[in-house]
Amino acid sequence: MPYSLYAVVILLLVFIVFYRIERIRHERALHSIPIRIWVNGTRGKSSVTRLIAAGLRAAGKNVIAKTTGTSARIIMSDSSEQPIVRLGMANIREQLRTLSSMAQQQPDAVVLECMALKPELQWTEATQIVQPTVAVVTNARPDHLDVMGPTVTQVTEAFVNAIPQNCALYCAQSSLFEDFSSKLEQKNITVTFSKPDAVSDQDLKKFPYIEHKENVALALDVCAHFSIDKKTALKGMYTMQPDPGVLQKEGLSVHGKSVMFINAMAANDTESIYQIWKTVQETSRQTTVLINCRDDRIDRSFRIAELIKERIPADRYILTGTGTRALARAMKKTIDSEKIHDLGNRTPDAAVAQITEIIGDNSLIFAIGNTVGYGMELAREFYKLRKQ
Repeated sequence: MPYSLYAVVILLLVFIVFYRIERIRHERALHSIPIRIWVNGTRGKSSVTRLIAAGLRAAGKNVIAKTTGTSARIIMSDSSEQPIVRLGMANIREQLRTLSSMAQQQPDAVVLECMALKPELQWTEATQIVQPTVAVVTNARPDHLDVMGPTVTQVTEAFVNAIPQNCALYCAQSSLFEDFSSKLEQKNITVTFSKPDAVSDQDLKKFPYIEHKENVALALDVCAHFSIDKKTALKGMYTMQPDPGVLQKEGLSVHGKSVMFINAMAANDTESIYQIWKTVQETSRQTTVLINCRDDRIDRSFRIAELIKERIPADRYILTGTGTRALARAMKKTIDSEKIHDLGNRTPDAAVAQITEIIGDNSLIFAIGNTVGYGMELAREFYKLRKQ
């Protein structure tokens, strides 16, 4: 036998032994964590992850959580946070290292936000890595259709396929899952659909930021699964630190002008954007819609343009970020060009400085589009103008 073939055989054996050892270590880590909650869906995953963890902690459980949204974080059992530093692109193998590290803390429960977009990677993450005892699907909406679509039904199917057998599943949207009831039954998955009406307006008012009834209702149902009552769970949720990408409403003072800034850039699918718009729009204010663009998400920008044309009337539309020229051309086909201001490729501070000159007193800025990178920097510039 040639030496090269011997080398290949030896390397293969070493790989098999290494893989087996790693697998045993991972299974041991998993089995040391009695409650493993995996949160998937289109929108609201980071918020729901935090809400569930906060509700469980309020009942005295030792809980560690991990978010993967605007800014990936580990939320420790004492509610302190550790940012996740990545040397390269995000990879679901990160969940292996995370669970190993979490197991060393001997938690009662872990709550992990899904990292994967591709359906096959979602399946791998759920069934092979996390192996959740409880799975959560926040919603299924028209975003990342290039990877999971092209329809919302296919997005929903990807979520359903990823749920392991014999798992308890909590969802916020019942209608989307009707087509997959037989598949859920075959996998012996028990499904609970939360009801937003179970959360009152008074319940929401106690949050220090803008939260959605659907998110809170879903998190409360998961807490109820572990016999935690609503009052106890909400007490923990009210005091938790929100995700950096959470929907925020800030009063600004700009050159003597009063401005309300709504940061909805983390909600970048059209259905979520419209639901937020219905909640925050104020007819008494002069309205500016700010669309923060990315040249690698131009399809998303075009979908937002369609939404604006049909359902979001405003006094002006301001485009920031990259890839704004294509969006401006598309919008000018149906919207008065004088209402459109293209501020693309400017630094965040320069863009905000120009925006503050354009808008009038008693204004509302509704910021949507994309939050990662430039969007976060843009928001920080606006927050410097908070009313004292």
